[in-house]
This record gives sequence, structure tokens and C-alpha cells, in this order.
Amino acid sequence: MCLLAACGPSGRGDDGIDAPGATVDSPPAVDTSRVYAHSGTTLYRMDANTLGSVQIGTMAGIGTQSLTDLAIDKDDHMVGVTLDKLYSLDPATGAATLIKALDVTAQNFTSLSFVPNPADSTTDILVSASDQGDVFQIDQTTGVATKVGNFGMTTDGKKIVSSGDLIGVRGFGIYATVDVGTETNDYLAKIDPLNNWKATLMPMSTGHNRIFGLGFWGGKVYGFVAGTAASTGAMIQIDPVMGTSTDLSSGNVQWYGAAVATDAPIIQ
Repeated sequence: MCLLAACGPSGRGDDGIDAPGATVDSPPAVDTSRVYAHSGTTLYRMDANTLGSVQIGTMAGIGTQSLTDLAIDKDDHMVGVTLDKLYSLDPATGAATLIKALDVTAQNFTSLSFVPNPADSTTDILVSASDQGDVFQIDQTTGVATKVGNFGMTTDGKKIVSSGDLIGVRGFGIYATVDVGTETNDYLAKIDPLNNWKATLMPMSTGHNRIFGLGFWGGKVYGFVAGTAASTGAMIQIDPVMGTSTDLSSGNVQWYGAAVATDAPIIQ
């Protein structure tokens, strides 16, 4: 059984993480999770009962490239990006079909998410945040990325930039993992699309670096920490109010990305 994790740089393996050992009291009768994750080449889906993962299949169709992140909308339309291409993915098989090469301003994005459209709450838009804090909306038909805002700075002048991923869920909001100035550990930030996509930091850091992905299900925020050559990857739960985290599990997996449907349940 593997755990889900997150987006980040290339050169990662497909090994699994053991599922948490704790038992689940009175689990839901049916696993309805629409949280997905992937290694460089393989798609998985999270089991909402166990927090383990179910392997779906190899993402055939991306050639020699690796997928860097996923996004899935309220209608279960899934897309993914390599460093310079946008693909449509079959959530039932993992098969990938090229949509469009991204325009130059969108290349090297490693975060991707559908979020509720701030101009029309019944639809979703595809966005990505950069390591400069800029937020872009991506046109799935043309591959053109249009800058729509910036995460901004802290009150003491520290720049806020993307550290790996963002999520948007109706009734919950838009959140991102971010780097702040030269601080080592990542923060969770709430993003306001009606205020130039400004980021508001939670009071405390997560205590982790390299949180390359975010997940959400039943009111809980999950962070997916990429390992390094000297450490293992980990899955954590992040307090959406304070920003602190609790370790859930660890292992030698190197996950590249994660995604959650924009209409994920906000109550367990």
C-alpha cells in the first residue's frame, strides 16, 4: 500500500510508502475519494478510508518526460503538465493525451490546480503559481498562460512564492504551500483571488521543507513532502488555521504531484 504525495523536480523513483498503521473507526461504507497523485510515470488514487493509494496505471503518452503535477475539476476532467506541455489524463487508466505545448511564459511550472472561478462560482479555471510568486491562468485550448496576480509580500517585506502546489475547493477556499523569504520551512497560505491573488500566511510554519503537493478531503488538509537523497518522503496533516503539521507516515517514495476535485467534501 502506498501513500500519496506531491509535486516537485524530476529524477524521482516510483517506490511506495507504507500506509499508516492506525486503524480507522467506522470507516465510510464506500470509498469515494477523488484525490489523485502520481510519480513521474504512474497515476494513483487515494483511498479515503485508509489514506493508502490505489494504483491506476502508467501515464502512457508522455514519452520520455515526467509529469510534474495534476489538476482535476468538478466534472472529473483531469489534466497534467510536464515542464513544457499540457496533457489530458484518463482518471480511470492514467493514459495521457497531448493537449498543447505551453507558451514560453508557462514553461517550468511545477504547480497546477483547477480552482473555482472567482468571476463565476459554477465553473472552474486552471491556474499555476511560479517560483516568483506570480499566478497564471492557463487556457487549455491554446496553451497560453496569462498572469492574473501575485502572492505578494509579508508585512516585513519578505517575498512569498510557490513552494510546490495549490488547491481550490468550494466552501473551503484556495490554499497554497509557499516559501517565505530565505526561511527554510514551508508555510500554508490562503489565497484571495479577488485581491490580486494575494497570499495570507498561517501564523506558524509547517515545520517541513519541500512540501510539493496539497490534498484535501473531508475537511482535512494533507501535505506531501518530497524526500531528498538523504531523507525519505512523508505525508503530513496541516492545520488550516495555525499552519502547523502532524506527521502521518514516511517512506522512500518520490511523488511528483497531487490533485483534488474542486467539489471535494468539506465535512467528514
